[in-house]
Amino acid sequence: MKILISPAKLMNIGNSTELLKASSPMFIEEATHIQQYLKEKDPHSLKTLMHISDKLARENWERNQNWTPKPSAENSAAALFTFAGEVYRGLEVKTLDKDAVDYLQKNLRILSGLYGWLKPSDQIMLYRLEMGCGFGFETYKNLYHYWTDKVTKALNSELKNNDFILNLASHEYAKVIDKKQLKAPLIEFDFYEERDGQYKTIVVYTKHARGLVARFCAQQKIEKLEDVKAFHLEGYIFNDQLSTENHFIFTR
Repeated sequence: MKILISPAKLMNIGNSTELLKASSPMFIEEATHIQQYLKEKDPHSLKTLMHISDKLARENWERNQNWTPKPSAENSAAALFTFAGEVYRGLEVKTLDKDAVDYLQKNLRILSGLYGWLKPSDQIMLYRLEMGCGFGFETYKNLYHYWTDKVTKALNSELKNNDFILNLASHEYAKVIDKKQLKAPLIEFDFYEERDGQYKTIVVYTKHARGLVARFCAQQKIEKLEDVKAFHLEGYIFNDQLSTENHFIFTR
C-alpha cells in the first residue's frame, strides 16, 4: 500500500532524527533543474507568482539562492520531520516509535512542487513552491505538466499485487497523479463535522484528520484496506452510509 500526503508551507530543519537513515530525493536532478529557473526570479517576481508578502518573498528568494542538491546536515533534514503544517500536527511523528516510523518510511510518500516525490528519510532544504502556483518554464506550462508523468510512474513502480493507495493529499497536490494510469485502487477521503444536524467540511480539521489517519495506519501497522475503516482518533468514526467502495468518509 501507499499513503500520499501533501507537503506544508511551514517547515523546520531543526527537527533532526536518528530513526531514519538519510537519503537523497529520487528526483533531485529534476529539482535542481527547476531551481535553475527559480533562482532567476527576484523577490518581486516571487511575490507575484506565489501571492505572498514582501517579507516572505525576500525570505524565499534567499532560500532559492542558497539551495543546493547536496545540502549539509546543518541546512537540511528528513522530509517527514521537516514539514510542520496541520497535516503534520495530526501525524505528530516525533511521538511515534521506531516501528511506526519504519512503517511510514515504507508506505508514506510526500508530493512536492519542488522535489516531486519524497520518502520520509529524504533530506530536503527549506523551500516554497506550491504545486498549483502556476510556475512554468521552458515548454512546461506549470508544475503539473512537469511532474505528472514522473510522479505517476514513481508511484506505480512501488506498487505490488493487491496494493491500494490512500490519498490523503489535498486536491492541489493529488492532481499531479494521473489516476487513469494507476495500477492500484485509489481511495479518497473526506472528513465531516456535524453542526446543527448537518455535516460540514472545515478545512483546518480536514488537514489535521489526514495526518491522524496516517498516524493511525502507522501505529496499527495497517496492511488491509478494510482495517482503515477502524480509524477512530479524536472522535472520528467511519460513516458507512455516506462512504463508497473507493471514497471513505469519516464523521464526528
